[in-house]
Amino acid sequence: MLDIYAPVVHGIGVRDHKEFAEDSVRLIADRLGGGEWSRRECPRGCDGFADGHVHLVDARARTLVVDPLTWYAEIRQPTRWRAAWWFLRALFVLCAVHLLVNGQVLLQAPTLSTWPRYIGRALRAMAWILFLGSLAIALAVPLTLAVALIPRARWLATDALGWTSDPETRTKVIELVTNRVMTTRAKHTVVIGHSQGGAIAANAAHRLDPDSTTLVTLGSGQALLAPIRASLSVPWGSFAALVVAIVVYVAAAVAIMRTLLAGAIALVAATIRALVHLLRALMDPSRAADHVDAAADGFADAVGELALSPWLLVVAVAVPVIAVTVLVYARLLAPAVRGMRELMRPAVPGVDLCARFDGVSHPFTVLGSPDRVVKITQSASVFDHVLYFDNEIEVLSEIDRWITGAGSAAPAPRATAARRRIRHRVRALRLCRAALVLAAIVTAFAFGFGTGPAIALGACVYAAMTVVKRIVWGRAQRGRAGTRSLTRLPN
Repeated sequence: MLDIYAPVVHGIGVRDHKEFAEDSVRLIADRLGGGEWSRRECPRGCDGFADGHVHLVDARARTLVVDPLTWYAEIRQPTRWRAAWWFLRALFVLCAVHLLVNGQVLLQAPTLSTWPRYIGRALRAMAWILFLGSLAIALAVPLTLAVALIPRARWLATDALGWTSDPETRTKVIELVTNRVMTTRAKHTVVIGHSQGGAIAANAAHRLDPDSTTLVTLGSGQALLAPIRASLSVPWGSFAALVVAIVVYVAAAVAIMRTLLAGAIALVAATIRALVHLLRALMDPSRAADHVDAAADGFADAVGELALSPWLLVVAVAVPVIAVTVLVYARLLAPAVRGMRELMRPAVPGVDLCARFDGVSHPFTVLGSPDRVVKITQSASVFDHVLYFDNEIEVLSEIDRWITGAGSAAPAPRATAARRRIRHRVRALRLCRAALVLAAIVTAFAFGFGTGPAIALGACVYAAMTVVKRIVWGRAQRGRAGTRSLTRLPN
């Protein structure tokens, strides 16, 4: 009998089984092979697993199979316009989920010592829903038409929406995982799922024996997919109210961001001009008084213009509008939140790994179980969702930890030193990026460029430093893997 069975369940967009096995199972097996495990050939008559599976054995003679499970063939394809309607509804439901999560953040009353962190989290949450809401409003029509008219866009949308909106597809996908586990009859099962695969694995785990099952999810989409499924029974009036609320939120948030950004740029420009005048006063004492007066007048004019700006009135209205919108939604949807929390807290051991800048798993970090959710550091970019299997330090090591500890009372303690180093390195690069962007904008103003060119220069510096940060993070992961491999070389 097999000791440990580790099926790996993919997310949306996979259409090549071999490529998926290379990008997931091979990397997991390589990580395991650098520790207590070693590969072995498939035994004769090995036909119960998918192509690309890997057999391993450890020093205690325990046997393990890491098996790639692909479910995309189980998705039933809807008509193009049905898929388009699924997509349009899901787009605004996803915005509502992020709005709901923001509300949960704002409802967490801070203590006196946590006020600065609370304000930072609140601002980041509001900026995130502004970004997503703006995209949803701007791209709702073109993306919906793309789903209806472009086959590739349609099957990408159907992967997620067929699972949430078609009961027959949902049942077939879950049974694919549970039937494979039950047929394998291993002593212990460690189900691993990425993105939507994490949601599928979590639903399958509810049907498996909790005493012999471990669940490891990577960037789980459960917190986004569950509300889409729940929205099937939402009437048209409620859906229209949801769209209106998101439009109001985005309009109010845009007004606030526009005022804050314009005000900050104007004050920075006025400060730089005042400093230039003061520098000239030091260099030309005979006209020092004129330069000092010019510096004071310029700065006072900038402050006065901001104080009398009609946009301040807009902000005074927009702030309470946003607060009321978010808090009302949080209160009204509190029962749904409780139901979602129960769904996302399976009664099996394991861990839910969520990258800090992963938009797919961000709601899960708020609604998931605090005992299971672990926030990890990746490249701190919008690409974090696709980088989990590249994360040697915090993801592959965690999968290794749970597989190796399968069947025991508790897995081995996490190695924290490497995690702290990569977290501090990424944080330092983020701070460096912010400082360089600010320096670029200030320099542009100092040389007399306008607001547009200054922002464009800042954006270019931001993009360049983001690439640098991604490269540094990737090298740290590869360096960690290489160091681990060297420790296994014979003397």
